[in-house]
Formats: sequence, C-alpha cells, structure tokens
Amino acid sequence: MKKRHWRIRTVFGVWTCLWLSVALGWAQSPANLPPEVIAYADLVFYNGSILTADEEFTIVEAVAVRDGKFLARGGNDRILAMAGPQTRRVDLEGRSLVPGFIDTHQHASFITSPPSARGGGFEENNFDTLESALETLRAKVQEAEPGEFIAVSSTSNKVVTQELNVALLDQVAPENPLYVRGLNNQVVANSLVLKQVPPDTPGILRDDQGRPTGQLRGGAGGIVVYEIRPWPEVESLLEPQKTRFRRHNRQGLTTIMGRAGGLSISVFRELMTRDELSLRVRVAHEFLRQNSRPEAYLKRLGNLTDFGNDMFKIIGATVQVVDGASITGSARTSKAKLNPPPGDPYGPFGMNKWEETGDLATSDRRNIILGNRYGWTISGLHSSGDMSNTILLEVFEEAHRERSLVGRHFGIDHGLMWKPEHFEKIKEMDIVPSLFAKALYDNDTLVSIYGMDEVYKMQPVKSLIEAGIRPAAEADAFDPRTQAALFNMQKWITRLDDKGRLINPEEKIDRREALYMYTLWAARYSGEQEILGSIEPGKLADLVVLGGDFMTFPENDLDKLRILMTVVGGRIVYEAAGAF
Repeated sequence: MKKRHWRIRTVFGVWTCLWLSVALGWAQSPANLPPEVIAYADLVFYNGSILTADEEFTIVEAVAVRDGKFLARGGNDRILAMAGPQTRRVDLEGRSLVPGFIDTHQHASFITSPPSARGGGFEENNFDTLESALETLRAKVQEAEPGEFIAVSSTSNKVVTQELNVALLDQVAPENPLYVRGLNNQVVANSLVLKQVPPDTPGILRDDQGRPTGQLRGGAGGIVVYEIRPWPEVESLLEPQKTRFRRHNRQGLTTIMGRAGGLSISVFRELMTRDELSLRVRVAHEFLRQNSRPEAYLKRLGNLTDFGNDMFKIIGATVQVVDGASITGSARTSKAKLNPPPGDPYGPFGMNKWEETGDLATSDRRNIILGNRYGWTISGLHSSGDMSNTILLEVFEEAHRERSLVGRHFGIDHGLMWKPEHFEKIKEMDIVPSLFAKALYDNDTLVSIYGMDEVYKMQPVKSLIEAGIRPAAEADAFDPRTQAALFNMQKWITRLDDKGRLINPEEKIDRREALYMYTLWAARYSGEQEILGSIEPGKLADLVVLGGDFMTFPENDLDKLRILMTVVGGRIVYEAAGAF
C-alpha cells in the first residue's frame, strides 16, 4: 500500500514539474517578456564584407545593431537569427560595411554666422592690394546701418597685417566699429573697436611714438574676436548647421572634431538638447585661445575635458597657433622658402605668432602650460611647418614634466612637415598627430613656395606608422570634394597628386591603414577608442555602407565609391535613394 502511494506521489510530482516547466516556459517566451529583458535587433546587415577595423582587422559577414550599439557580429545565420518582426534586414550583396568615418579637424563645418551675414569669408575678401581692400570695405560700410558692427575676414597677407591701419579704417568707417581679421586672428581695427580693448592688454602694436597702429595680436586680438564682436541669435544658426551636418552624413562622416568658441558650443548644445544632431561633435574649447587672463578663466571654469555625452562633448581646450598657412608662405620652417610669394610679409622661415605680441611670456605658450596644470587636455593645434612642430613639442615637454600627458589625448594637427626627430617625443608623451592630405592635391602653390624636393617630403604618413605612431585623419577643408574621407584615403594610398605626379611612393599606405586613420585611430584623438571607431559588441553603432568592396575597388577611383547609408548610434541619418 505504501509503495502504491509512493508511486502515485512520484507520478504526480513529475507531472507537476512538467506542467510548471511548460507554464513557466510559456510565460518567459520572447513574445511575453518585457523589452527590458530581451529584444530583437533593430538593424541587421548581412551577406557583406564587414570591415570591423578592430585591432586584428577582423572581417565578418554580418552585424546586428540594438539600442544604438553593436549587438553582435559574425556569420549570416547567427546574426540573422537575432532579427525579429520589426527588425530591418539589409542585404549588402557583397558590399563593404565599415565603421563611421571620424574627421579630427573639421571646424570649417561649424556655422558661426547666418548665411546672409555681412563680412564675408576669407576667400571672398582676398585683398590683393590696399586699394582693393579699401574699396571692398567702403562698400560694406555703405551697406551697413549707422553704428552697426562690421567684422570682415580675409587672408593674412601684407595688406592686412602691415598696410591697413587705424587711420585708414577710421576714414572708411567713421561711425561703424570695423575690424578685419586675418587667418588665426591677426586683427586690424578702427578707433571705435580699439577703445573697447583695455590699453594694457598684450598684443596692441604701437608706432615709434607709442600710438596704437590698429594692428592687434595675441590677447588683444582675442578680445576683439571673442569678446567684442556681437553674437548673432543662436536660433538663426541652427538650420544652417543642421544642413551642413547632413552634407557630411552623405559623405559617411559620423563624428567631426575641431576647435570651437562659445557661439559654436551654444549651437551644438542647443541641437543636442533638441536631439537634432545627425553626427557626433567633439570640440577643443577656444576659451584659452588668445586669452590674456588664462589662469583666471581656468579657475572660474574648472576642468571640462571630456565633459558631455555621446553626441556632443568638450574634449579639451586649444590655444593660439604658432604658425600660419603653408600656402601663404607663413608656415614656420627650418629651411628658407625657395620662392617667397609676392609681397611676402613673413620672412624666409615663416612666422611665429607667439612672438608677435612682443612678449613670449604672455603668449599662448604660457596657456598650454597653465591649461595642463589645471587638468585640461590641449588639442586642435594647427601646425604647418616643421619648426612649428618642434616648438609645440618643446612646450608640451615642459608641461609633461609638471603633469604627465600620457593617456590624455593631447593632439597636434595637419602633419604637413613632421620629421623623424619628432617621432620619439610624440611616442614618449602619447601625442596624437592628426594629418591631412593637402600636399597631395592643389599643391602648385606649395611647389612654388617650397620647391618639389620639400613637397616630396611632406605628409610622411607611412614613416609615422612604421615608427609605432597611430595618426588620425582630417580634411580641414571647405570644398565638399576634399572634405570627403574617401578622397583623402585615396591620396594617402596612391600618393598621386591632381597632375598625376607620384609624390614619394615610399610613404604610400595600404587600405587597412587608411581606414584605421578615419576610424579606430581617429577615435584616440578624443580618447574614445573604447566606445568609437570599430565594429565591436558594446560600441556605439556608427557605420557606413559603401557601394562596393573597399578592399578591391580600384584605388585610383576610391573617391568615386558611393556612400549608400550612414548610421549614427543605430539611427539611419542618410540613405541613398533606391540603394536597398
């Protein structure tokens, strides 16, 4: 009898367990679980060549995206199993999918005035002669309202930096505050502007009698550009900025970086809070640039390096640059120019803007030391000539002795004339060099000023890589053609300029290295290589779908490889019509 009861209890127990298992299984099936517990992928890309750009340069067939991050990567069957009823499946049909392109110096894309603003850009007001400059300025004053502030941009040629003065500008604009700003904030102003600059500010240039000439440098130029110039309404800049960013989305750009002042930062902050940024923005704040009271600002502001969110972040501060543009002959070089441009005001070895104020101790050299002392990363530093690189590395060394730069993504941009003697210092201090390809296109002016032998040595990308350095990529361009990542990759891969001349084939890089420069290595510039720059589970899902196979597409035509889709944080921000 006891055995019979035991058997009954055993059978009952087994059936109970089976029933509970079925019930619990039904209750916990994917169809009945809340999304916080389990969810299908939002996007699945399959049947392609996924160039992950991870450290091993892994290539897989498919990738899944969920909640703005890469969920998984691998074979088609495994990844497609992660797709649900609402998942968008994209058949790549053998085409390449790569991480989103990151440009580390593209502040030309930051809108700082409404499209209809008076003043014009650098190229529009390229004053070749004093007479043409005065004629243009008179026309702008006639268009302006009485008392309206007029800020004009031009190149830093002899007319702007030497010939224009306060007396001439007072004649042109007796009732309007007027200044002309050359490249990197070399300013000449009339009396209505000068009277707003404290007379003891470093950088007010004076004549033999001690009277201001109207020419302003250093801190004095910074007060005019950053503090006196009126701001437009932030609201008026939002749509133009969104339009510019959408153009970059069509180029496959998912993150752009650059130096930015308070106005641009206000624009980005507003777009961020409205969730209207279509790409990630990283800025080196300009509050230290040409600031004659740097320590006061550092103490008031505190350290905001790496402050922000995934879409918008302040990655450090920047300062006034050492030299000027190579194409104007103002790059600071160790070798004299072969053919100085007509009216060259810079001397045989270019310029050192830190010396323009007449007091190196109050120049922006000091601001690098102080910025580092208070914990700020310093980046976004334009540097064209080899001597400019040398000067920047020397001041970085002084800062490094006080507070280590290692692991803090300090950066120097452009990389036109890096020399082997710079390499060990770059590695020792963990500096991230950012390079553009400007020696490899539209280079006739460079050849004329410096000679083909010097141009041949420019942009030594392969040498940097072989030295164990991981350079980032930038365009620093206004032209949509030369802003494109694929265009610049093509130049580094082929080393062919626009005339078909082969510029130092020993510095050619391969496609893998070129892609790294615009992805994983570029992410190091903002210190975000753990969350950006490669296709790995858990990283932010920024990606680009190309119209062919990146690894086999003809290298001389890489700039013609179509961008079919751009995704930022799992959100499709561009898709070519009819592509899928």
